[in-house]
Amino acid sequence: MHHPHRWRAIGLGFFASGALAALAAWLLPVAGAQDAVRASLVIYGSTAILFGGGTALFRHFDARAMDALARGEDLLARWRVDTAAWRAFVARDRQWSQEAGTLPNELFLPTEAVTEGIEVIVGRTAVQVGPRIHQLPRRGTPEITAATLHDGQPPVIELQLYYPGGGHGASGIPRSATRSALRFPVGAEALRAAGMVVGHFRGGGPQAADFFHGTGDGSDPEDLSRCAQCGHETYQLMSHCPQCGQSLQSRRWSRRFGWVLLGGGLLISGVMGWVLWVTGPMLLNPGTSVGGTRFSGAPTQGRIALAMLLAVTAFGVTAAVYGLRQILTGRRSAWMIRCLVGLCAVVLLLALFL
Repeated sequence: MHHPHRWRAIGLGFFASGALAALAAWLLPVAGAQDAVRASLVIYGSTAILFGGGTALFRHFDARAMDALARGEDLLARWRVDTAAWRAFVARDRQWSQEAGTLPNELFLPTEAVTEGIEVIVGRTAVQVGPRIHQLPRRGTPEITAATLHDGQPPVIELQLYYPGGGHGASGIPRSATRSALRFPVGAEALRAAGMVVGHFRGGGPQAADFFHGTGDGSDPEDLSRCAQCGHETYQLMSHCPQCGQSLQSRRWSRRFGWVLLGGGLLISGVMGWVLWVTGPMLLNPGTSVGGTRFSGAPTQGRIALAMLLAVTAFGVTAAVYGLRQILTGRRSAWMIRCLVGLCAVVLLLALFL
């Protein structure tokens, strides 16, 4: 992102103006405000709050990453590319872009002349080239599938990026997986640092462990991830399968997430079980006082309400069982996921059509 601090300020400005416009729409006296003016203020206010707030939020993440690099947090290397080397890199990259099979470069190459060179700062989870920051999370999107150091004058680091896609766009068309690259030049006398950068982003060596992931060096069987679709297995810290693009989940992550499912499932099933215990007799016997309370609806309405409560309870029980299975085995189950999705569909159908 280009100048994230500036865009964060612009986003905050639009957000504030949208909030003031929405407030003005409600505070204007009815007798003195035309409907068109009030509607315009509401439309502008809601739009500015949505887009201005979203811009400010995401640019804040970019600005925070840039500030962290400036402070030297998780810094891998820093070098400067002089004007001649930068121009040579721009010409080389544009030549590469004309070749078949070359991934498009996400790095913005300015058309104006660069007279003072470009500074490159590389951290463990972000790369800053001049005033632009590119966040590269250790686990998540985009997935770094390859890291290469190309020889030449100047040398060039290429990180191949994979976006898994999924979901649907505004037109309703499913989003397909995409691939791109982040290519940036290496400064003079920085070859050794560039080799360390490439080694880090290749991900072949041990990584810092956290609550959900281990080091990924193969020493711990809990780091093993297995693709449910193609069967690919790896100890490396990858969020998506390099062969088919499906999400990967290590045994360690599966067990941790299993505890979340178990806790959430027990909470849902416990609450709904109590609700069924209290309201079940009343729903089955409409018009009859049960414990001092009576359901005055029709018998069909009572059965519909009871069916919805049972469906939600079954969903909670299934989630708890699935979570327990993940805790014990460290693996996901496709048929259990389908069962959860089916129960969600049943709850929605009961709520919409009954």
